[in-house]
Amino acid sequence: MKILLIGATGQVGYALTHALAQAGHDTTVLVRKAGRLKFPANVRVITEPEFTEATFTRLLPGMDCAIYGIGLPEQFTFDAEVFQRVNLSLLKSFLAAMEKSALRRLVYVSTYEVFAAQAGVIRESHPVAALDGLTPYFRAMTQAYVEATAFAARSGTSLTTIHPAALYGGLNTGEGFTSVIESLLNWKLWKLPVVLPGRFPLVHAQSLSDAIVRSLNHPGAFLVSDGMCSLKVLSQTLRRHAKSYVPPQVPKALAYAATAPVEALGRALHLRPMLCKVQLDFITAGNEPLANRTAQTLGWTPWDLDAGLKQYLAERKELLAMRDA
Repeated sequence: MKILLIGATGQVGYALTHALAQAGHDTTVLVRKAGRLKFPANVRVITEPEFTEATFTRLLPGMDCAIYGIGLPEQFTFDAEVFQRVNLSLLKSFLAAMEKSALRRLVYVSTYEVFAAQAGVIRESHPVAALDGLTPYFRAMTQAYVEATAFAARSGTSLTTIHPAALYGGLNTGEGFTSVIESLLNWKLWKLPVVLPGRFPLVHAQSLSDAIVRSLNHPGAFLVSDGMCSLKVLSQTLRRHAKSYVPPQVPKALAYAATAPVEALGRALHLRPMLCKVQLDFITAGNEPLANRTAQTLGWTPWDLDAGLKQYLAERKELLAMRDA
């Protein structure tokens, strides 16, 4: 297909660009700045300093499918309104342009937490999460998902929504679990002095990209998770493949007690705090997104953690060089 990918310089988008090119799709990516990123030779790269409705309107004609992958993965920020601007308002501009075009095939990359957890699990059939009590990040992502589904129903668009677990591997563009891996590899004890109990879902960037490529002709919602993990298991598994640090584990109550003063100090100094409540909430929530439908419908196979970490270590030097350039 002729595909327009919006958001190709992020952790999801960069891996997805390579997966689309390898699958033989005629791929165009829209980026603000390519920098030293190495896009495949058969990928058309269009650079625009600003993404506007007019920009999207100009690029949509002639496309068979659009993939919208813009979204801040970071959950802590000093400017909470940034999530509304980037994760919601920009999507509205894109949908407005798409509604005026002839294109009626859209893949939208969301997050698994837009669905309500029931008895500790999350399925695509669950209702959308209630906005009350959500952090600014999850509120914007949930509103964006509702906006995308309402647009599809209104315009007759064939919509696929992708709902990944927490991402690791690939190009590290946020303070997520790839940064945790980097802290362990570089023995940055001040960034991750201890770990706390709690299970959370992870997915490798290439595993997610494979699921998205397989979903292109399959409308509907798809949860994508390689499985549940913990910080202790993550650090111990990494240690089997590299000379990394394995932090001691502390009780959850102790970690939460330390969060408030550390976060307050970070806000006072305008420095990202080492411990954030939103991160601890994620790590300890324990809700499991079940990717059964994705595996059965798309023929997708989740990666195990050993394979994902080995893949990251194999390409780490090149990825860090591109990111730091």
